[in-house]
Amino acid sequence: MGRTVLEGITLQQLRALAAVAESGSFTRAADALKMTQPAISHLVKRMEDELGQPLLSRGRKLALTAAGRLMVDTAIRTVRLVDESVEACLSSSQLREGRVVLAVAHLTAAALLPPLLRRFQGEHPQLVVTLLDSTAEQMKQRLASQEADLAFGADIGQKRSEFAVEQLFLEPMGLFVRCDHVLASHASVDARHLGDLPFIHVNPEANVWRTVSRQLLQTANVYPHVVHHVSLLSTAFGLIQAGVGVALLPRYVQALMPSDLRCTPVSQPVVEWPVVAVRLAKTPLSPAAMAFLAMARQHMRSEHGRRG
Repeated sequence: MGRTVLEGITLQQLRALAAVAESGSFTRAADALKMTQPAISHLVKRMEDELGQPLLSRGRKLALTAAGRLMVDTAIRTVRLVDESVEACLSSSQLREGRVVLAVAHLTAAALLPPLLRRFQGEHPQLVVTLLDSTAEQMKQRLASQEADLAFGADIGQKRSEFAVEQLFLEPMGLFVRCDHVLASHASVDARHLGDLPFIHVNPEANVWRTVSRQLLQTANVYPHVVHHVSLLSTAFGLIQAGVGVALLPRYVQALMPSDLRCTPVSQPVVEWPVVAVRLAKTPLSPAAMAFLAMARQHMRSEHGRRG
């Protein structure tokens, strides 16, 4: 199949025609486009050849033909649309504007994201970041529907090929107790002693608890006795303050711990809580989301725990 007329018309030709029509002169159009006058004339002439009729009456004063008026209107709208689209893409790629939507697990959202968000917005004040508190299932749903660009949390459960999961770091877990608890002053607590304690289980639907429970059972022959299941960290802290029980949590939540609570490291084994970043495996991230993920890697790995 031969080349069509539409394929022969170029953006450069449209830009030249629009400049000539708006300035009323080949010379002024050339100045505006930073080209030579013969180059402008050649572009317009090529378009006329493609269309099979003149677009300009070249007398003492330039005038548009009927076809010229039709093409100029199209040229001006096309050039403006292309220029606006290119500028929008450049603004995004150069991080002059953009938006990042994050689906974040509750503990991560409360304890890890605030300083990271402060740092990111300090470096990129023109970018908008939206944080969505999410369960593991909501994280997967929001990524799959592209409601969210990135997800951060402990675990998304069963691995699915549509997701790319990157472990950012591993955080040792600690036993959170009231300051007058017998274990509050201990340098560490042996995991084998956890079986005798009344536990407050925070966010029991989180997939990571399966791994933690399996590790405690296999290495310390302990399965924690749970007296309360709660969804919110603040509720767990309140119950610990009331002397109802203790909680096993990643040690980074100490940043939110009331002053009358203590966190005692757990040893033999050291139980660890993974923090991961998740995205769609085959969908490219926007420049803003790429910038956020890069900062999250650097910030979390340097500020928390050891590399996973």
